[in-house]
Amino acid sequence: MNKTYKLLVGTLLLLGLNSVSLAQNADAANPFTQFYNNNCVPEATKVGLTQAEASQICNCTVRTLREKYSTEAFAALYAQYTSGDTAARRTLTRYGQSCSQEVLDDLLWDN
Repeated sequence: MNKTYKLLVGTLLLLGLNSVSLAQNADAANPFTQFYNNNCVPEATKVGLTQAEASQICNCTVRTLREKYSTEAFAALYAQYTSGDTAARRTLTRYGQSCSQEVLDDLLWDN
């Protein structure tokens, strides 16, 4: 009985860990997550923002983009952006600028 119980618990634990791994991989493949991790935060820190400021601005940017675009529509926009399309870059930059203004105003006036 004890061996059966351990085998059952071990199997359930292994299945649970695989589910978590699959969820993480699915999130990593999400175009919003890719944009946040691969473009938004790195570009924001490259221009001199702190990691915390970049995270705040990029969280706002992605939240706003999610409200405007479905995952499929954003995936197409992001693909255009990564291929160097200037119109796609301008579109994403506008969302980032709007959030930058909002976040930096909050930081400026809170201190």
